[in-house]
Amino acid sequence: MKVSKYLFATLTVSVILAGCSDTDEVEDDINETSGEASETSGPDEEVVPTQTVQEKLSNMEETDDETLDAVIGQSHDIESYQALLNLEGQIDDARPEALDADVRFREGEEDGPPSLHLKSGGEDRTFSKDGETFYYNGTDWVNISDSAGALSLYQVTYNNAVLSLADIRDQLEKEEDGNTVVYSYDGENEKVFETFKQLFTENFSNITLSEIDNSLEIEVDSAENTIKEIDYEAEGETETGPFELTGDVEFKSFNSIDNIEIPEKVRN
Repeated sequence: MKVSKYLFATLTVSVILAGCSDTDEVEDDINETSGEASETSGPDEEVVPTQTVQEKLSNMEETDDETLDAVIGQSHDIESYQALLNLEGQIDDARPEALDADVRFREGEEDGPPSLHLKSGGEDRTFSKDGETFYYNGTDWVNISDSAGALSLYQVTYNNAVLSLADIRDQLEKEEDGNTVVYSYDGENEKVFETFKQLFTENFSNITLSEIDNSLEIEVDSAENTIKEIDYEAEGETETGPFELTGDVEFKSFNSIDNIEIPEKVRN
């Protein structure tokens, strides 16, 4: 059984909104890679393992922004958190598609797979632990361990958020107010759009832009050296019509999430 793709396929809308399909596959091309080599290399090609996001952050050189450097450094010590997520997207005057998610996330031990508990609309929707993944299709709990893991179902991880901030730092304005630092951007930069399209929904269609307008705010707690919230909006025109994308995520309860277990009722 394969999880169907949808507007926000890499972010469990495949689980929450679309259910199962025998024709579409779960997307594997996600930011938080496993470090395994691509299977598409030819026999004579050199296989180069993909860097994980953690490795990218660890290997990142210092910037001229002490706040950003502190956030990157602190990210190595964050083992668990809660994320409150809201997404909405619309392409070519189609009906808007929306997602709300309450996610508890724990990094895996000794480079093992992470644990995930995702709720939407107040209901349990996804559990993933030790490589086992179950989702609720509205009627039954389904074991999709052979098709999807936590990182293929949930893309808006804290590490991906930190990497997104670092990738576009040169485009951002910075304002400080006590222990609150706000990075912001308003404009037509396509790199900003591609960065946050990738963070919030890798599969927001392969659109060709003719116009783009971005609005972004990233709130950082400079006392805790953590990203607290990201608010992003984009609208514009493609070759076929208008599009809109909004995404906001709040990160909280750092290193305060208990062990995530898969309930027996889910397995049975």
